[in-house]
Amino acid sequence: MLMVFAGSAAHAASRDDLHRADVAKVNAQYRMASQGLGMPAKAQERHAELIGLDVESRLQVLTHRQDSKGTQYYRYQQTFRGVPIFGEQVVVTESNGQVRKLFGRKVSNLSGELPQGQLLIGKARAMSVAKSASLGKRQASMKIEREQAQQMIYIDADDRARMAYVVSMFADKLGGGAPTRPTVVVDAATGAVIKQWDGLTHAQVGTGPGGNQKTGAYEYGTHFGYNDVQSSGGICTMSNPQVQTVNLNGGTAAYSAFSYACPRNAADAINGAYSPLNDAHFFGKVVYDMYGAYLGVAPLPFQLTMRVHYGSNYQGAFWDGATMTFGDGGNMFYPMVSLDLSAHEVSHGFTERNSNLVYAGMSGAMNEAFSDMAGEAAEYYLKGSNDFQVAAQITKSDGAMRYMDQPGRDGQSIDNASRYNDSLDVHYSSGVYNKAFFLLAKTSGWNTKKAFQVFARANQLYWTSSSSFDQGACGVETAASDLGFITGDVTRAFSSVGVSCASAKSGGGGTRVYANDVLAAIPDGKTLVSSIAVAGRAGKASSSSRISLSITHPQRGELAISLVAPDGSSYLLKSASKNDTRENMIDSYTVDLSGENLNGTWKLQVQDKFRRNAGSLNNWSLEF
Repeated sequence: MLMVFAGSAAHAASRDDLHRADVAKVNAQYRMASQGLGMPAKAQERHAELIGLDVESRLQVLTHRQDSKGTQYYRYQQTFRGVPIFGEQVVVTESNGQVRKLFGRKVSNLSGELPQGQLLIGKARAMSVAKSASLGKRQASMKIEREQAQQMIYIDADDRARMAYVVSMFADKLGGGAPTRPTVVVDAATGAVIKQWDGLTHAQVGTGPGGNQKTGAYEYGTHFGYNDVQSSGGICTMSNPQVQTVNLNGGTAAYSAFSYACPRNAADAINGAYSPLNDAHFFGKVVYDMYGAYLGVAPLPFQLTMRVHYGSNYQGAFWDGATMTFGDGGNMFYPMVSLDLSAHEVSHGFTERNSNLVYAGMSGAMNEAFSDMAGEAAEYYLKGSNDFQVAAQITKSDGAMRYMDQPGRDGQSIDNASRYNDSLDVHYSSGVYNKAFFLLAKTSGWNTKKAFQVFARANQLYWTSSSSFDQGACGVETAASDLGFITGDVTRAFSSVGVSCASAKSGGGGTRVYANDVLAAIPDGKTLVSSIAVAGRAGKASSSSRISLSITHPQRGELAISLVAPDGSSYLLKSASKNDTRENMIDSYTVDLSGENLNGTWKLQVQDKFRRNAGSLNNWSLEF
C-alpha cells in the first residue's frame, strides 16, 4: 500500500486533520508514488492510499454524490480491522481525476492499543450496562424502543483508543412527557461506561384556523395557502407526498395521519393555540419546500411525520431519529408548532442523515445552531423576512427562546468561541455559530437564504461527525467558494465570534494556510485573477511565505504567474517561456513577504502570454 500523507508518532492513537494538507502536494506525491503500480479502480481504495492509511485500515463509503459539473463528493467512515472508528469520517472532493479538497481526520497508530484476540463482552451485556447507566431505576416505568449496540473503536480526548459498544435507544415514560434518546459508550473489554449523553435533539385543500394568542388567529385558505390534504368521501386526511400529521391526543404512540370532515379542521384548540394540527401540517410542507427551493434536495429521504399533542403539558419538541414530535406547551410556551421550531426539528434529521454531528461538545453546538438557522431560513422562505429569534411566536412572554443576533440576551448562551467549555449545554454553546450566521446574513450582498445555503452545503458535504468550530468554518468557507459567494465575508463573520478556518489549518511555528479551491478557467491569451481574503491577523507576513498552486494547461510555458499583495505590490513567481513545453503545474514558491501586511485581499495573477491554449487554475494557497 502506498503511504503518501505523513502520520504522527507511534505508541498512541493519532488523528491528523486532513484539511491541513497541501492538496496539490498530496496529489503530486501520490501520482509519483503510484507510477508503474497503477491506481486502484475503486475510489475508496485510491483515497485510502492517497491519505496514507495503514494496511489494517479502510475507508467505507457512506455517501457519494456528483454535481452537474462532474465533481464527485465522497463521505467515508474510517475502519480499523473492519471495525468503524467512532466520530471519524473522511470527506474527499474529486474532479478531473484529482482530489480538490480533504476534510476530516486520518486516524493511525491503533495496532499498539488494540491487541488482536482481545476478549469482549457481548452486545446484550453492553445494552444492559447502557440502560442502567442512562435510565437507572426508571427502566421499569419506561417504554424502550429502537435499541442499537454497534461495536466501534472509541478514541478519547487523551488519544486513548478502546474497543467499545456505542449503544443508543429511545425511551419515554409509559404516559409520555419524559422522552430521552441516550447514547452510551461502553468499554467492550471491561463493561465500564466511557462516556454518555442524551442524543434527543430538541427545543425546549384544507382550511381552518392557526396561530395562538400571541401571533393572533389566522385562517388557512385565506391568510395563508390551503393545507395540502387528501380528500375522499367528504373526509380530509392530513397526508400528502411530503408530509403527514398525526394527532397523539395526549399520548405517545399514534402514527396514522389525522382525519376530519372536509374542508375545515378546527377541533384541536388548546393552551391558547387555535389548531396546532393545522399549523404543524402547513409548516411541515413549507419546510420541505424550502429545502427543495434553496438546496435542491428533500430534508429527509422519506415523508415527514409531524406528531402533535404529545403527552400532557409537555413544553418541548424533538426529533427521535424517525419523526418530529411537538408538545402542547404549558405556562411558558404555547403549543410548540411554530414554523421555526418545525424547521428546527426536521433539520436535526437532515444533519443526522448528512454530517451526523455528534450531539455533544462543539459538534453538538453546531448541530443545534444549524437547526436554528433552518428555522430562520423557513421564515425567510415563507415571508421574505425573518426575526433571528428562536420560537418567539410560541413564547408566552415578550421574548424568545434564543436570540441569534444577541445570544447572551437569554442569560446563558455564549456569542464567542473564547467563552466555550465542554460543560455548556449545546443549546447555549450554539450561540457562537448562531451569531456568525446572523452576521453573515446581514452582510452586504448576503441574505438569510444565501447564508443558509453555505451552512447547509457544508453540513451536506464537508462537516464530519466530530467537526470543531474551526473545522466547521473551513467547510462553510469551502461551500461559499463552491457557490461563487465571497469567501472573505464568511471568514469575517466567523472571525467576529472567535472562530477561524486558518486556526484549524495552522501549521508549525504559528503559520496559517489560506486556500482558494474554486476551479477557474485561464482564458487563452488573457489574464485570470483569483483572490484570497485574509482577516484577523496582526503584523507582517513571513520572509519565507509559501505559495502553492495547481494548474491544468497543455503548455505551461505560456503562463506568467504573479502574486499581488493587498497594497498592489507584485511578486513574480514564474515567467513565460516558449521553451517550456511541459504540461500542467503543481508547484510551490517561497517568497519574502516580510514587508507586507498580512490582512487584506491577496491575488494570484495568471497571464496566458500566447494565443494557443486555454487551461484552468485548480486551486492555490498561501502559507504565512
